Amino acid sequence: MSWDPASGITFGQYMRLKGVQVRPAGWTWQTRDQVLEDSPTRRTVRDQVGNDVTERTDDKGGYHRDVAINLRS
Repeated sequence: MSWDPASGITFGQYMRLKGVQVRPAGWTWQTRDQVLEDSPTRRTVRDQVGNDVTERTDDKGGYHRDVAINLRS
């Protein structure tokens, strides 16, 4: 079906109706965690809120997690 000027809707409305997309199940507006730095001993990830989480291992095999919390005013 093509757009007809006598149909009573504008071309823009026709295109919006034609391009309706259904979001897949489980879809959210949140983004996935973004990896900022990745190396064998250090990994920095920015989560959905904007906090930076750094996971690191030292030379003795210890595991550390540092979190830089992004405070919004």
